[in-house]
Amino acid sequence: MKRHLFIIFVFVLLYVSSGFAADIPKGLLDSKPDNAVLINLDDWYAKHSSPGKPGIVSETVFTSPRSTVMIRTAGEGTSVGSHFHANSDEIVIIVGGSGELLINGKWTPVKAGDVHVNPRGVVHDARALKEDLRFITIYAPQLPPGGDTNMVK
Repeated sequence: MKRHLFIIFVFVLLYVSSGFAADIPKGLLDSKPDNAVLINLDDWYAKHSSPGKPGIVSETVFTSPRSTVMIRTAGEGTSVGSHFHANSDEIVIIVGGSGELLINGKWTPVKAGDVHVNPRGVVHDARALKEDLRFITIYAPQLPPGGDTNMVK
């Protein structure tokens, strides 16, 4: 359950305790939700079924001006398409299944436990070939309205 410990670590970094609310300056809380969250990945995936075909199931579970956190599944046969982000760095944490990521121009196999850090402006891609790929994506800073995916031909 190393993946669960890592996810808990990420959310602890984002943690805002209601017990300290009196000490937090007005206007400092600018996230959605505006309180601490804890998500069990097994429960989340049980409630969010696989697409059952190429495509992505995705839910934004946290957003603030500093970051966006999404839990996602790429259905078997999905190919995202080569793209880059102009505004946000992207961190991908593989939590289940397997697939491939285009990293520095080379397709690289990935599986649960892998973490990919992709700076803004760097072309990348993802594909789930033989099974669903379950992953968490963290964008920093927050994605702009309308997104930040710039497709490359």
